Amino acid sequence: MLCAALAVFIAAGNVEGFIGSFSETEPGFESEDLPEIPLAIDPYANWTRPPGPWRVGIQSGHWMAEQAPDEQESLRDNTGAQAGGVTEWERNLVIAKEVKTLLEAEGVVVDLLPTTIPPDYSADAFISIHADGNADTSVSGYKIAAPRRDRSGKAQRLADLIEASYGSTTGMKIDPNITPNMRGYYAFNWRRHEHSIHPMTPAAIVETGFITNAADRRLLVQTPKRSAQAISSAVLAFLAETVPQDLIK
Repeated sequence: MLCAALAVFIAAGNVEGFIGSFSETEPGFESEDLPEIPLAIDPYANWTRPPGPWRVGIQSGHWMAEQAPDEQESLRDNTGAQAGGVTEWERNLVIAKEVKTLLEAEGVVVDLLPTTIPPDYSADAFISIHADGNADTSVSGYKIAAPRRDRSGKAQRLADLIEASYGSTTGMKIDPNITPNMRGYYAFNWRRHEHSIHPMTPAAIVETGFITNAADRRLLVQTPKRSAQAISSAVLAFLAETVPQDLIK
């Protein structure tokens, strides 16, 4: 729920149609205070990637949110940030589809995923695409986050590659305000949710820009291929770096 001060700001007409993004207001995420679960035996100590082509999951944030499962029912009414006649879930989907096209052209098997993640979803990389929102329309920029708990040991590298590529390709500045909800994103939270990624799937969440900022919104609406190119280039670099060639069959 939005705080009272933010509600007053919106009511005054400062941001037409603004709805806060998940990174500050969306429920259903892992608490930073949630304790580690002790394991007598590590079930992933000897885990190896099965042979097969590169596989990547691209989630379009808030797409088909109304179909979220009962365990994530709090997500059903949230279509993301909204301002200036632009709705986040629609922008996310445009970019996600373009990323899929670019990766498939390089021989990658791509799963375009909605809000609901298949149980125990496994891939060489999982990217969740979102856009941000803020009552202060001067706030702009992109940000990338890896899961708070990364069993694969590779997620931060994935996030770093996307961060570097996104800045150089779009010319957008970095927003350093990574929220706990980003790092505890529900799709990463295999300890709590059935509908989440496999623990050994490297993942990152991308906030492509602020819907509520005119310059960011213009880039996302008019040149979504720039965002998609930045993400796909980073993912390809990550795959080449982290997936053993003898497993690509």
